[in-house]
Amino acid sequence: MGTRSISKTFGYVYDDVMMKHECPYDPKKRTQERPERTFLIHARLQNEGLLNDAIKIPVRRASDWELQLNHPKELLEELESLKTEEEMEEYCRGHELLWLCRDSVHVARLVVGGVIDLVKANTEGRIGNGFAIVRPPGHHSYGMHPQGFCIFNNVSIAAKFAVEYLSVKKVMVIDIDFHCGNGNYHSLKGDKRFLVVNFHAYYHGAFWPYEEEYDYDNRYTNIVSIPLNAAMNSEGDYFAAMKHLVIPIANEFTPELVLVSLGFDSAYYDDLLEHGQGIKAHGYGHIMKLLHNNWPNKVLAVLEGGYFSFSYTECAVMATKGLKGQTLPRMQHPKHVNPCMVETIWNCLCHQAKTWKAAAYHLQKLQLMQVRNGLPRYEPPAVKLFVGNGFRYVWDRVQELKIARTRDWVPGMSDEDKQLATKKILEYTEEYDYESETIELTEDEFLEQLLWNSEKAGQAYLLSIPITLWFYEGMNKCLNNESGVYLIIDMRTYREANAMLREKNSVDKSASNN
Repeated sequence: MGTRSISKTFGYVYDDVMMKHECPYDPKKRTQERPERTFLIHARLQNEGLLNDAIKIPVRRASDWELQLNHPKELLEELESLKTEEEMEEYCRGHELLWLCRDSVHVARLVVGGVIDLVKANTEGRIGNGFAIVRPPGHHSYGMHPQGFCIFNNVSIAAKFAVEYLSVKKVMVIDIDFHCGNGNYHSLKGDKRFLVVNFHAYYHGAFWPYEEEYDYDNRYTNIVSIPLNAAMNSEGDYFAAMKHLVIPIANEFTPELVLVSLGFDSAYYDDLLEHGQGIKAHGYGHIMKLLHNNWPNKVLAVLEGGYFSFSYTECAVMATKGLKGQTLPRMQHPKHVNPCMVETIWNCLCHQAKTWKAAAYHLQKLQLMQVRNGLPRYEPPAVKLFVGNGFRYVWDRVQELKIARTRDWVPGMSDEDKQLATKKILEYTEEYDYESETIELTEDEFLEQLLWNSEKAGQAYLLSIPITLWFYEGMNKCLNNESGVYLIIDMRTYREANAMLREKNSVDKSASNN
C-alpha cells in the first residue's frame, strides 16, 4: 500500500432533481433502481457530518457534444423524440432492462454535466477526492445501447472529457459493481489512454450479459477483467485481488485520475442476499482508502448500483470516509482467500503478464512461492468453462423483435428478506473496531494467500457450482417452458413473434417470386 496521504477538500455531486427519474409503470414499487437511492445516501452523509466541509458541485445540463464523446448523435435524437409514456415503453421493448419517464433524459443529462464538472474541479485543484451521488447510473450504457437502468455512461463520458479537454494523459476506471461494467468495457476498450478494471459476477457465463468475452482473457490490453465465479466474496477477497493484481498493473500504467464505478450491489446482503457478493460496508471504505493512498486526491467515485437501503447507505458512509482518508473500522486480511477468487487472480495474472511487466514480476514471485512449497507452477486451464451458450442469442433476439419485458423484472425483497439482511448487516456493524489497527500480512503470508494445490482447485470448483446452477437454471427453465418468464424474456410472446415473422417472410418471398 502507498503511504498515508492527507486529503484535500472533498467534493460531491447531488441534487433532488434526480428523484424525478421514476419508473412510470411500477405501481408495486418493485424496480430496483428507485428514486430514493440518491436521496437516502445524501441524507445519511449529511447526518453523519461527512459533507459539512465539502464542496458541492452542481448538476448541469450536458451539451450534445459532451454526450457525443461516448454516444452517437442518433441516440440523442432517438431519446429526445420520445414524448409520451407509451412511446417510451415501446422504445424500451427494444432494449434490455431499461425504463424511461418524461424526465429521464433531462435528469440523465444533468447527471453527466455534474460528473464532468466534478472531474474539472479535481483537475483544477479545487477539490481532492469526490463522490458523485447520482442516478440514473451509467456503467452499462455505450454507443447506441442504453440498458441496465443506464441511459448515458457517466463515467466513460467524464473519462473521455478528461483526456480530451483537461490535459489528463491517463485515466484508470475501476468498476466494483456486482454486474459487469459492459458499458465501460465497450466505451474504452482498445484505447491506451484508459485502464479499465472490471470486477463482476460471471459464474462461468450463467449470469448476464451471458458472454464469454467478459472472462479473464479478453483481447484488449487495456482491460483487466476480473470475473467472479463464486458468491459471497468478502472485502478481504476483493482486497487480495486489488493488492495482487490491480495495484501493480495500475502503478505501471501511472494514471493521473482514478474514476470508480461504485456499485453497492456487491455488498454483503444487498438485495440478492446470499446469492450476491460479500463486501461489508467498511470494506468499501478500505478499498477507497487504498486507491487514495496510491493516487492521493485523484479518486472520484460515481454511484452505480446498490438496492437495499439499509446496506447502501452504510456502504456510502464508509466509502466516503475512505475517500476522505478518515479512520475506518479494522479490516481482517484473510490468510486464506476464497479459492474461486484465488483461481481468478492466478488466471488474470497469467493473462495480464503478456502485457504488463508488473503482472509478470508478481506472477514470477508467486510461481517461486509454489515451488518453495513443493507445488507445481500454476497453469491456466487448457479449456475454460462456459455454460451460457444460447442465452445471449435469445436475449438479443428479444430486443430485435422489440418484445422485451419492461415491468416486474424481479420480485423485489420480501419483508422476510429485509429482516434477514438487516440482521446480517447489524451483526457486523455492531462489531466495528475503531481502536485496533488493521494488521498487514507479512510478505510470505501475502504470497501464500494464493497458494494453489489440488485441494484448493477442488474447493474452487465446488464453491462455483451452487451459484452457477442457481442462475443457469433460472434462465434455462424459462427457455424450456412455453410460458417461461425471466427478466426481459417472455417465451410465449417470443414464440408468437418468431412465428409471425416467419409467416411474414414466407408471404414476402411468395410475393417476390410472383
